[in-house]
Amino acid sequence: MTAARQMPLSAVDAVEAKDGGCVARKRVRADDPYLEGHFPTLTVYPGVFLIEGVQQMLELHLDGELGGIELVSVESARFSLPVLAGDEVRFDTTITGDRPLLSTSTRCTVGGRRCARIAATWRWAA
Repeated sequence: MTAARQMPLSAVDAVEAKDGGCVARKRVRADDPYLEGHFPTLTVYPGVFLIEGVQQMLELHLDGELGGIELVSVESARFSLPVLAGDEVRFDTTITGDRPLLSTSTRCTVGGRRCARIAATWRWAA
């Protein structure tokens, strides 16, 4: 059984195509509801939302709307710097494979510094 995603959860603000993939950006706001309680003394953007950002970026890039892409597996997720309120995350993603399975390799950065690397496989239903 697949759990339904709750919308609207905005994990990316803008998406643009690039050769072999796409780039997205997300400005983390202090009043984002998913930040509340994520570490009491230091508000940190949850790593799972970086993965959600990759998914939403793919959906918007490939279909123009949310939905239609399902996470199959995360081969690797390495988080190297915390993402904090006020930070803008840049998702640089390379896409390989053909329908229905796509593979992504994403480098997430804040201010040019890597905060995460995510390699994942997705099922494109559209």
